[in-house]
Amino acid sequence: MRWTIWIWLPVILLVARGAEATMETEEVRSLLQEIQAEEAWGEAVFTDGRVRSLRVEEIAADSVAVVEVVGALQERQAAYALAEIRSLRSLGTHRIQARHAAYRQSKSGLLAFLLELPVPGAGYFYIGEHKQGLVLMGLTVTAVGTAYLTGADTAAGWVPLSAWIKIASLAHLRDQVQTINKLAKNVELGVLPGRESTVPALRLKLDF
Repeated sequence: MRWTIWIWLPVILLVARGAEATMETEEVRSLLQEIQAEEAWGEAVFTDGRVRSLRVEEIAADSVAVVEVVGALQERQAAYALAEIRSLRSLGTHRIQARHAAYRQSKSGLLAFLLELPVPGAGYFYIGEHKQGLVLMGLTVTAVGTAYLTGADTAAGWVPLSAWIKIASLAHLRDQVQTINKLAKNVELGVLPGRESTVPALRLKLDF
């Protein structure tokens, strides 16, 4: 068994190395030209494993002059052979890509209550808590189905449990809505004016 592992290990390593995506030189040149024309940032992965965010300055026959980012705030000029670039992708105008923020708009507590009261879980779906909504619907279906199948003698025993679940869900829903609305008031999304274009901005209001 050990000999089998040692025999197959080099083969596995060669397959994994070959599976790495490597772009052709002409493909790299074409993408560099697009990045330069769009005045965008690019992210290059080099054959030695380095990763650099860069802006294209000039493209020669077999090389490219760039301004690359080597630290959080440090930029420097550099030149690389096109053959050194293993893969390349465009980052767009900003080299730090936008991410989805955990920001949600304020919700109506009254509407959430009116939805949740007749249909368990509906209020949670309204505020975006889909998992909790599904759990409540599942609990309700289970309780009603069990009460129906066990007959009228045991159905009365499920009434207190169902009532407790409903009250607890409404109280928790109220707390969820209040939390969402408080966060919505303390977070402002907008833009800051830049020299060449607007810059996404996030303002936080902290209460102590």
